[in-house]
Amino acid sequence: MTVKYKTVITKAGAIKLAAATVPNGKKVNFTAMAIGDGGGTLPVPDANQTKLVNEVWRYKLNKISQDNKHQNYVVAELLIPPETGGFWMREMGLYDDTGTLIAVGNMAESYKPKLDEGAGRAQTVRMVIMVSDIESVELTIDTSTVMATQDYVDDKLAEHEQSRRHPDATLTAKGFTQLSSATDSASETLAATPKAVKAAYDLANGKYTAQDATTAQKGVIQLSSATDSVSEALAATPKAVKIAMENASARLAKERNGADIPDKPLFVHNIGLGNVLFKGDGRFLAGTFVSDAIDRTSIGARAATGCQFMRAHQAPDAPDQVSFWQIITLSEVVSPTTVVDVLAVSGNNVLFGHGTGAGITSWRHVAMLEGGAFTGGISAPNMRGDTLVTVGDGTGGMAKGDVDGAGFNGNNLNIKSWNGIGFQNSEDLAIRAYISTRLGVIAAAENLQAGNAIFNKNGDVYGDIWGTGSGPGWLSAYIAGRPLRQYITMVGVYQNDKTKPFMLHDDGSGVFLATTDMLSGYVQSIRFGAVEHGNLYRAPGFADQLGYVITGVENGDSNDTPDRIQRRLLQLKVNGQWYTVGT
Repeated sequence: MTVKYKTVITKAGAIKLAAATVPNGKKVNFTAMAIGDGGGTLPVPDANQTKLVNEVWRYKLNKISQDNKHQNYVVAELLIPPETGGFWMREMGLYDDTGTLIAVGNMAESYKPKLDEGAGRAQTVRMVIMVSDIESVELTIDTSTVMATQDYVDDKLAEHEQSRRHPDATLTAKGFTQLSSATDSASETLAATPKAVKAAYDLANGKYTAQDATTAQKGVIQLSSATDSVSEALAATPKAVKIAMENASARLAKERNGADIPDKPLFVHNIGLGNVLFKGDGRFLAGTFVSDAIDRTSIGARAATGCQFMRAHQAPDAPDQVSFWQIITLSEVVSPTTVVDVLAVSGNNVLFGHGTGAGITSWRHVAMLEGGAFTGGISAPNMRGDTLVTVGDGTGGMAKGDVDGAGFNGNNLNIKSWNGIGFQNSEDLAIRAYISTRLGVIAAAENLQAGNAIFNKNGDVYGDIWGTGSGPGWLSAYIAGRPLRQYITMVGVYQNDKTKPFMLHDDGSGVFLATTDMLSGYVQSIRFGAVEHGNLYRAPGFADQLGYVITGVENGDSNDTPDRIQRRLLQLKVNGQWYTVGT
């Protein structure tokens, strides 16, 4: 019996399927199927086809799968919806994702109506092709375009009904579960039967029911977070205990006698004792210290010569001073007798006095309070064995050691700066000199000077080397006074007369001025004149003439005799004039 309907793999499809079987080959990805009417007759599929005879509709595949019984069969399914139609179906073609026709087949003729014609149906078209290696075909498609056919749904429901592929129930998801009547099981995967529930209920029904707890018996009790309740029928929560602990931790322990006060000066101030001094069991107010006999208090083993606290009003000891209050006297009677006093002078000055014998011989201002200026001197003697900074009568300065051979990273004195050091004028506070410690640059707003030498801000240089015999001079003036004719400098040879250029001797022995003959006798340029033609075939061509050179030979046919010769005059340019060679 002759096969009337069949499907064949096209040549292009066979090439792609074969290429997909090699290692790392690209799989063939079927994506669409086309329907055609065959041009009015049932066509015969041909492997040389690249398209259908007459395509009438094409769409994405609804499904592609492997046949359940034949592992090397690929089943491609196309679903034509009811609203699509109005054409005959006699041929079908399977395309990949590049638009290549992989397989072509014919089918039993049928008409696909559309709903507008009064009838309609959903038409499923399946094409089955056989491949040598199923791994060469990509069996996945875009699931967003898939529509389940009735046959597909019926098959899947029947398959599901006969299977045991149902999920078990868990604590978080529904499912199938097994029943159990056990009352002592700890399983979380079984379901209790009414029998198990009844047994547990009967057991609980016969148990003791707890009563309320009291201070005399155990029982059920209610929790409370209150911290001000006097109830004896409630139980405190951890929250209430925490509040009580924090409250207790903030209290002072009386047995520590104030040692646990965090800020003792603030405590004294808050209780109003900030202006009170204690002495024994009594106290003295600072504002009532008026008597030297009452105010004087000795501290130490030797009452007369130890450390004394005083608030005695003292008269000034010089016309330029004001009265002051003496605060502390530190005295030690030795030989020779020395007395050290610290005083607070009116005007917020703090003085330090030192003397020998009977009393103070000199006073020094130590510092001005409230941001005032120092009135004495500051020095740092013997710092690392040398005096670094001395500010005083002007004889001192900034110094460091006497070490020879110290370099940039040497041993004497280093002034450190992250970026640079500026030198400020004290009159107008302008900075006109600057040293960049990062770049190693010394800059000045005006001039730089080293001895008598000056580097001007306009770039000019002044010094002895640029003098003209009467002392130092400026570089600009020195250059301006040089000869303007021929002279040789470090940067080259200069000549202001273009008709008399310099010439270097070939052995390097000297520089010579070119003569007039040299200037007028050298070749400046070479050129050819206009082309001239002379016939050779049955003609004499050209006779020998000076100045001409042959520039071309022409042969317009296939014989061995040239037809024409081309020649030009060779010309030289000397001293601005063109001359023909040989004339």
